[in-house]
Amino acid sequence: MQLPPGSHVAVADGAQFQLFRNSGTEHQPALKAVDLPTRDEAAHNAGQGDTPRQNEEAGHAASVAAALNAAVLSNGIKSLIVIADPSTLGEMRKLYHKELEERLLGELSKTLTGQSTDDILRSIAAA
Repeated sequence: MQLPPGSHVAVADGAQFQLFRNSGTEHQPALKAVDLPTRDEAAHNAGQGDTPRQNEEAGHAASVAAALNAAVLSNGIKSLIVIADPSTLGEMRKLYHKELEERLLGELSKTLTGQSTDDILRSIAAA
């Protein structure tokens, strides 16, 4: 999978969220961390799991999706790759805005939170 310059990469799981921007080139990408606060109110609209932990993770996924939707709609994100564990990715997909779907370059169903940017870039390149 290619990562054009200026593209964003969202890396999430049930408890963590990291956002990066490619400050390099398509052939030599370089990920730089970007601040994008999650929207807590979205967490109250999610959470249909069987356990409190599942509810918390679903709420976090909803919060991440809401923050990404808002960034896309304000033109802060022009293109995006989403990397998340299967459960979180499934919850997020339900909440993608149509505009986010149009700007989505791809998704990776993989847990990469806490990994180095080099590991993230290797996973993107291998996809």
